[in-house]
Amino acid sequence: MWINGQRLSHTQLDRGLQFGDGHFTTLVIRAGRLQFWERHWQRLLSASQRLYLEHPPLAEVMAILTAISAETPDCVVKIIITRGFGERGYAPSKQRHAQWYVTTAPLPQWNPRPLTVELAQYQLARQPALAGLKTLNRLDQVLLSHERQQRGVDELLVTDTEQQLVEATSSNLFWYDGQQWRFPCLKQAGIAGIMQAEIQAQVLPHALPTYATWSDLLMAEQAFICNTVLGPRPIGQLGHKKLHQQGLPEAVQQWYLNVLSNSLPG
Repeated sequence: MWINGQRLSHTQLDRGLQFGDGHFTTLVIRAGRLQFWERHWQRLLSASQRLYLEHPPLAEVMAILTAISAETPDCVVKIIITRGFGERGYAPSKQRHAQWYVTTAPLPQWNPRPLTVELAQYQLARQPALAGLKTLNRLDQVLLSHERQQRGVDELLVTDTEQQLVEATSSNLFWYDGQQWRFPCLKQAGIAGIMQAEIQAQVLPHALPTYATWSDLLMAEQAFICNTVLGPRPIGQLGHKKLHQQGLPEAVQQWYLNVLSNSLPG
């Protein structure tokens, strides 16, 4: 086997690199505290179970995270789990020795300015067996991010091949239709986000999962997107339509300010 023209002594590649055979979560450490760690760990356990993967021992993962927290108290941490090394061929070995990786990156500042958002031309395929999972197969998001750059907008919202809203390029979506807070139903495609789950549980418990189109969204009075790293961010404009309320819902903003001040448990 060769890499960058240099011959290597071993012949096996990680299946995560070969086939995207794995999953990950991206979490925030702020002021030395892991935010929403229980949800992140449950996400890793659930995804490993659905993909028939082993998962690393919690004690070993926590030892790494504790060391990172002490060394870099404000950072973004990515935990990747793969099926490990494998020879040629899609079929996994019966010996499922998972590999796990941890990387860190700088923690960006929260910027709650209203975003200009448009509908993506690229669409997501429906696959209920993988819906909700944050797998290593992120080519959809790579191409969506390229489209966003080419079009010069703050963010894109993407639908599936049946024209149903799913998510933004790397965030989940909420909107208020004048009577009810809603978010896209993710039974066919998309990622079930940690921040989305926290906002549902802590702030908008009556929000409804909904199959909706871009045309439905254009009737919204208020909308925002959210993810763990960038937090909740308001949508100010959908295509050519400026929303009536362009900021975050007051309850969401106050809740997240509490998160930033570490007044909530991690």
